[in-house]
Amino acid sequence: MHDGLTAVAALLLVAAAVGFAARRLGVHYNIALVVAGAAMGAAQVPRIALDPALVIQVFLPILLFEAAISTDLRRLREDMRPVVLLAVPGMLLTIFVAGVILHLGLRLPWLFALLLGAILATTDTIAVVATFRKVHSPPRLRTIVENESLFNDGTALVAFAAILAAIHQGRFDPGSEIVHLAWVTAVGIGIGAAAGWGTAQLIALTDDHLMEILFTVVVTYGSWVAAESVNASPVLAVVTAGITVGSVGWREITPAGKVAIRSFWAVAAFGINSVLFLIIGLQFDFAAFGAAGIAIVWGLLALTAGRMAAVYPTLSLLPRRARVPLAWQHLLVWGNLKGSLSMALALSLPADLPHRDLIASVVFGCAFVTLTVQGLTLAPLARRLGIGRGTGPERLIDQNQGRLLAARAAQRELDRLQQLGVVPLGTFQRMRAAYQGAIARSERQLRDLVARTPAEDSEHLGAVRRRLLEVEKAALQDAAGSGMIAEDVAQELVEEVDRALTDRAEERS
Repeated sequence: MHDGLTAVAALLLVAAAVGFAARRLGVHYNIALVVAGAAMGAAQVPRIALDPALVIQVFLPILLFEAAISTDLRRLREDMRPVVLLAVPGMLLTIFVAGVILHLGLRLPWLFALLLGAILATTDTIAVVATFRKVHSPPRLRTIVENESLFNDGTALVAFAAILAAIHQGRFDPGSEIVHLAWVTAVGIGIGAAAGWGTAQLIALTDDHLMEILFTVVVTYGSWVAAESVNASPVLAVVTAGITVGSVGWREITPAGKVAIRSFWAVAAFGINSVLFLIIGLQFDFAAFGAAGIAIVWGLLALTAGRMAAVYPTLSLLPRRARVPLAWQHLLVWGNLKGSLSMALALSLPADLPHRDLIASVVFGCAFVTLTVQGLTLAPLARRLGIGRGTGPERLIDQNQGRLLAARAAQRELDRLQQLGVVPLGTFQRMRAAYQGAIARSERQLRDLVARTPAEDSEHLGAVRRRLLEVEKAALQDAAGSGMIAEDVAQELVEEVDRALTDRAEERS
């Protein structure tokens, strides 16, 4: 126990140092951790074993719930079709195409090739979500990426378990496996929804933010265990529970509880994420992976071709109003990062399983390459494709809004200091006038930018409008609840706001 605590403390200390360096260098934190871990491994730092059971059953539920509780259910409903297409038929197509390439390239037997394809089909949810947030991609693209990365792991894990069972049994029955997939999906989602709804009712009974945090921890592991006990998908159960608590239950949580819950899960996910990515880097043995270089190249080819087969043909099935732009599809393919879940699945294979060492080498090599090469080049690719707020009017809007927020905050603080008698009157007047000039310039430039930017070309302005409509709706509901206005009048006005929100959603699609 002492040695384990010492190792964790040392990893967190290294993670903090890497975080400072990554921020100064402008490199993404997770990628910097992997590179630092690889450097430590090359320097003969003792490797730390990555326990697959710990990753899958302890760490993964935390990472999934933290991402799910922040999911915007309204946005998810609006973009459900591309998310479902990518997470279910797209994922199965990825496994099949990757399996074919691995069978032909590595001469693996069919079931083992499909098993490796299923492992490579999983995505590292945290790495993908964090990278796309760093890119400042449009809200709709982030919604698709974040929710697809949450749900597709459930499909990949079910396929992994089915193929591994078929290897042990020596046969594969597609019909029974399709029925099994339907069962684990439906029951997993049902358990998660029921657990999330029940937790929301419990949260409504208390205003103690510590109890509210405790309830979220209980529903995370409770839904996972409940799903496992009936052979359903624990991943889908946790994700659904998180989305339910973050939507149905969120209205019942006190303001202090909302801050505390988000802070608690953010810290938990950040700590686990830091340790995992360092350990991933430590696992990288340059000599061993150099020997398996050809096999890793085949693995990279397989996972990329599989992802392309899932993204381009699948999303082309969407109706015109829900189409995903081609530039976004390119980013979905290149942002196909692997990480701790893929490595945990590879390590969880039985020690006597044929081809286990080859599978593990390919998975570890692909995880390292995708996290470093693709992770480091994702932001430049997005800018080259004109995605995000890195260029154009959106960036200018952000810059001016930032200056405006900063100047107003400084002006408020200057007013407070003058009232305390800290700043002489003459100095106060000169400094306040300077800040007022900065505010006026930013406001003028913002007005000009907004006038020149069509609404359909500005995801950022669209998000502001949607937020304002949501605030209007909440105010009307509160007014009706407190008796300030009649309920029937409030309902009419709320319906007007809902129509405006629907119009905004249709404009986005």
